[in-house]
Amino acid sequence: MNKCTACGATLKRGQSHCSQCGTKIETSSTRLPLWKWAVPLALVAVIGLGVWLWSEWNEPLASKETTTAKDVQQSFSASTEEEESEKASEVEEDAALPDTEAETGVFYEPVSYDEIDRFMYSFIDAFTSATYSTDTSEVETFLAEGSTFQSQTLDYLNNTLFVKGIKEDHIYTEVISIQVNGEDRDSIEDDETATVTTNEEYRIIKEDDSSVRATFETTYAVRYEDGDMKIVQNLGSNELSREEEY
Repeated sequence: MNKCTACGATLKRGQSHCSQCGTKIETSSTRLPLWKWAVPLALVAVIGLGVWLWSEWNEPLASKETTTAKDVQQSFSASTEEEESEKASEVEEDAALPDTEAETGVFYEPVSYDEIDRFMYSFIDAFTSATYSTDTSEVETFLAEGSTFQSQTLDYLNNTLFVKGIKEDHIYTEVISIQVNGEDRDSIEDDETATVTTNEEYRIIKEDDSSVRATFETTYAVRYEDGDMKIVQNLGSNELSREEEY
């Protein structure tokens, strides 16, 4: 409770004069304290600052997102064009493949002159080896299945050389020409048949151990198919020389 500053009488709220002594009562200022208006102003300032910072941060982010989306679209378009170009190239390559590759998906490299030369040397080597072992399986891997040459070769081994006890030593074999459809070649493509001419030299040992050294020029039909060479036919053989040894 407030009291009169002059007489000490108790004052009621709202009195302008003391009821005892009549002294005028001084009232305190009705002005609001500083903190009551400073706090709202501070809140307004903080909110304004937050709005400004958000706008400054969000604008470059939106710009970055727009740029990124554009880059992604460009990258996707470039990737799509590249894939379409690659597919077109693959189609062109497939169209240019030989029939065997287009049908099976497998391409066999041509066999070179050296490979054919080794093949023929190995065949003659296996043939002469069979005259000692009397085992035709050594030579059968070089013969085309079901061919005339297969039956002729096996018949000659079984019914002539084996029966008469004749043995042959392989001295050398050399391919001297390769032709496909009358054209000289140094290789054979897949699915081709070539005429291969060789020079072959043997030592022929008879049952009485007498021997003859002979040289032949022989022409074969050689088939190259699915990466494998086989001899199809003996097209002819000429004896070039013969020499009695002992």
